Amino acid sequence: MCTILGAMSQLAVGDYLEDRYRIDRPIARGGMSTVYRCVDERLGREVAAKVMDEKYVDDEVFMSRFTREARAMAQLTHPNLVNVYDFSVHGDHAFLIMELITGGTLRELLAERGPMPPHAATSVMRAVLTGLSVAHAKGMVHRDIKPDNILINGDNRVKLADFGLVRAAADSTHSTDQIVGTVAYLSPEQVNGTEITQASDVYSAGIVLFELLTGETPFSGDTQLTHAFARLNDDVPAPSSKIAGVPKLFDELVATATARDPHDRFSDAGEFLAALDDVAAELNLPAYTVPVPTNSAAHRVAAIPTNMTPPQGADADPAENVTEVVDGPESKTSILENNARDNAETYVFPEADPQPVSPVAPKNETAIFPAAASPRPETQIQHEVPAQQPQQPAPRAEVDTQAPAPETNRSKVTLIVWLVVIAVLTVAVAIGAWWFGSGRYGEIPQVLGMDREQAVTAVADAGFETATEIVYHDSVPVDQSVGTQPPVGGKALPGDVVTVLISQGRPTVPEVPAGIGVEDYRALANERTFEVATGESVYSSGAPVGSIAKTEPEAGTALAMGSTITVAVSKGPEPIAVPDIRGIPQRDAIAQLEDAGLNVGEITEKFDDEIYSGNVISTSPARLSELERGDTVDLVISNAVTVPDVTGWDVEDATSALEEAGLDVGRATRDKDVVSDNANRVTTTDPAPWTNLEPDDADVRLVLPGRVTVPNLEGMRVEDARDQLESIGLKLNRGSRYDDELITTQNTKAGESVSAGTTIRVSSKK
Repeated sequence: MCTILGAMSQLAVGDYLEDRYRIDRPIARGGMSTVYRCVDERLGREVAAKVMDEKYVDDEVFMSRFTREARAMAQLTHPNLVNVYDFSVHGDHAFLIMELITGGTLRELLAERGPMPPHAATSVMRAVLTGLSVAHAKGMVHRDIKPDNILINGDNRVKLADFGLVRAAADSTHSTDQIVGTVAYLSPEQVNGTEITQASDVYSAGIVLFELLTGETPFSGDTQLTHAFARLNDDVPAPSSKIAGVPKLFDELVATATARDPHDRFSDAGEFLAALDDVAAELNLPAYTVPVPTNSAAHRVAAIPTNMTPPQGADADPAENVTEVVDGPESKTSILENNARDNAETYVFPEADPQPVSPVAPKNETAIFPAAASPRPETQIQHEVPAQQPQQPAPRAEVDTQAPAPETNRSKVTLIVWLVVIAVLTVAVAIGAWWFGSGRYGEIPQVLGMDREQAVTAVADAGFETATEIVYHDSVPVDQSVGTQPPVGGKALPGDVVTVLISQGRPTVPEVPAGIGVEDYRALANERTFEVATGESVYSSGAPVGSIAKTEPEAGTALAMGSTITVAVSKGPEPIAVPDIRGIPQRDAIAQLEDAGLNVGEITEKFDDEIYSGNVISTSPARLSELERGDTVDLVISNAVTVPDVTGWDVEDATSALEEAGLDVGRATRDKDVVSDNANRVTTTDPAPWTNLEPDDADVRLVLPGRVTVPNLEGMRVEDARDQLESIGLKLNRGSRYDDELITTQNTKAGESVSAGTTIRVSSKK
């Protein structure tokens, strides 16, 4: 049973909010607020003021929700979202100044017209999902998608409203003892307390699509809690099982959107929108203009002219023409608890008393969604004035052809004269009837294929005034005539205007104005006879989130009339992952960051025992973090002193290389277990090569061989043998007085190893 909400304290007609917004008249009342039509006296425009009931101004929960709604809506600007202009607390009144909607709610439209055919439901959902995708792109979750929060403006534009329950996706969790939302449209996550993401809004939108197609919601229950928990165990049925004529593709669309597992649904409104457009294209659904409800609260108030001047006396009843919001089980936004706590409701726009839903079409018949009814004109009282009849010339004599001819003494000549007169009058009447019926009309000539001048001349020669209109045509060349309006072969009065239609050839894909959304671009494309489909969303640095980033085909491409343009909606700048540059030289790391579109910020040094000197240790933000183009990345570079590999080098060369690397070279040591052919050749270092040392403790020592292999000296000149031994760290005794003597024997055989510095004795002769 529906319950009428108790009246709350009223602002009087003529009162002001913050000395700026003058109350003109109330539109409707909800559970915690009243919506008024106001005049912004500073800007001279009509607005809607949603004023919270004063008893909730001190309630932190409701005040927080009201404030959150204002901030959320202010961040989102799109033709399919209700615009918010101002928010303030003035005295006992907290209020939200919004765009004035002069149409009504989707709930009111459903009450008037009943279920919609697929092409009408598609037009509604396309606008809803377009607006919702903007909120999703900002990381928001609406949490209260329902027909009551979907508004239809006087210009037939569909807008999403009421962001009172909006949350950031990262914060959208709650405990299972409190269910927030509207029962009929809750997602399973809102009921069982699991994480709420944009997929939760997708579920609610899927329920709305089901209701548009069938005229009812899928679940019910004896209480609100049983109604809410029904969706945890049951799937949403196929719309075609409830009403005939729903295509299977729409069954699949609803099934995907309302899958119980969020991972099986469309991830967000953008994916849902793309799938909807694919289905519409597959079924070749016609375009449709969503009608404005004719019996809505907003429509009734909009019909009353705005009192643009402040009233001198508040004689009018402030509640006149206001609609009390009557909540049915399908529309109430509730906070349900296991202790049956009272419902709390939120409204952005008033609801009208629900009207009976139109009967559903028989199973084997196609349901027809009637065109929008024209607004009823205001009743007017008129004085009836008899219509003035055209004066007809009175006949000179009246002949009664029915009565028997009286006896007369007139001659037959007189009778013949009268008969001739009657015949002439009859012929004149016939000619006049022909003239006024069709004889005075001229026939519009054929001008197809003529150039502009020839076509205009032909129409003028036929006795008509001429005008021209430029139209698109697939086959008629540019500047040639396509035909006329009225069409060729038709009739028109001499002097009537006949419009000559001139071809401008095939239409071209329109340019994409900066920041334009899908619906506005659709209007541009429709002017050129094109249809618009939504493809996959793309990243774009030049197009704001929710606007069109690109078209396929590109702007300027000539297409056949009625062709479809696929548009890609922008997801904003593409996130750039910080590249993994750990361990590479600083110069190469900077080049990689700049190539990725990132800037290098602060560069600091730090010791790392694994990363060699001059190479990157880490980045801030860390690798693989997602940034936007132009963001800054800080670098940490290793300042370690790395021991170079000087193995096999001569002692002097190795010492120079170590010192150049920033190392302090201590006294060399010898390893007695190492045998080499040269005692001055480095075998290793201590610490070992490629070890990283801290700059303040960078000491290293060379390790040399402990033993040397004796070379074969026999047959060599003494002088040459001495030089060779000294170069490998050995000595030669002076066994001969002459350096040019030849060595005949050596006391240590060639190939034996001796300690470094050992003296080798030899014998020589001339």
